[in-house]
Amino acid sequence: MNRTRKAGWSFMLLRGADKTVRQFHVSKRSVVAAPAVAVLAVSGCIGGLQLKSAFKISHLEDQLSQQTSQFAQTVSAKDEAILNLQKEITLLSQQTKNMETKLNDLQALENKLQQFIEKYGAVTGSSHSSRNSDSSVSRGKVQSLSASIGGKTSSVIPLANSSQPSAELKRMAALADSSTLDLQAVSDMLDEMEQTMAYSLKQYRLRQAELDAIPSGWPTSSHQMTSGFGYRKDPFTGKATFHAGIDIAGNTGDPVFSAANGIVEESGFSSSEGNHIVIDHGNGLRSVYMHLKQIEAREGDTIVRGEKIGLLGSTGRSSGPHLHFQVMQRDEAVNPLNYLSLVKED
Repeated sequence: MNRTRKAGWSFMLLRGADKTVRQFHVSKRSVVAAPAVAVLAVSGCIGGLQLKSAFKISHLEDQLSQQTSQFAQTVSAKDEAILNLQKEITLLSQQTKNMETKLNDLQALENKLQQFIEKYGAVTGSSHSSRNSDSSVSRGKVQSLSASIGGKTSSVIPLANSSQPSAELKRMAALADSSTLDLQAVSDMLDEMEQTMAYSLKQYRLRQAELDAIPSGWPTSSHQMTSGFGYRKDPFTGKATFHAGIDIAGNTGDPVFSAANGIVEESGFSSSEGNHIVIDHGNGLRSVYMHLKQIEAREGDTIVRGEKIGLLGSTGRSSGPHLHFQVMQRDEAVNPLNYLSLVKED
């Protein structure tokens, strides 16, 4: 039995006039299958490309994830650094405030010390020998404090002019923290010294007032004595009588001065004393000035040593111009030379 030949496709390949012609027979099935194979091939290529792309995308995602993680760590480190910097700035700011406070306290203390020196320096410098020991101690403390404060100030204040403020502020803060000078303790000690000096000054002034109230100032310009204290021949009777003061020669109208600070207790005239003045110096001491030509101090007047109180004369029971000067101690006449500053006679 003859089989029917299936229909197919014939392809002829013409390569040129002098070349043979080739004929190809392709079945219908092959013609139909070729596009399917082509589609499958293209699909395979596309699938392969997709797989490759997916692999690359996965790789890129891994890289991006790593980069993101690294970036997050970097950002975290930067944030921590910024936080630490903020803490350091805050600490530095606090140290700066503390330093400013210390500098202000230091300046206040230095001003206080200066006022103390200005107020009490002259007194301690002019005190009597009985107070030299305490005064030298006080002056030593003052000089030591002044040197300490001056040293601290000179080592700290110039830092404010530096071109690197943050570094210098750190140095200032370090100086403040490491300083062994307790400003409050120094201030308290200065207050105590001031109280002590105030008490000493009060005692000194009281002592000075007592000294100023001692009739030790020579009452006239002349220092020539014509009659001393004690028994002598009376110039009027020729008999030995007690002379309760000293007579100082002078010219009529010469000034007469108070021998000490005091209050005029009496001023007036009597037949024996003439124009006279009595000054109360306190502590039972009084000085008497007799035979004045003129009285210039009145009862109740406050008098200081060396103040002019009258003019030398020859009033009352007097044989010539002179001043009779006497000192009364608890209503008893004593030798004025025990109180008067001894001055060489003219």
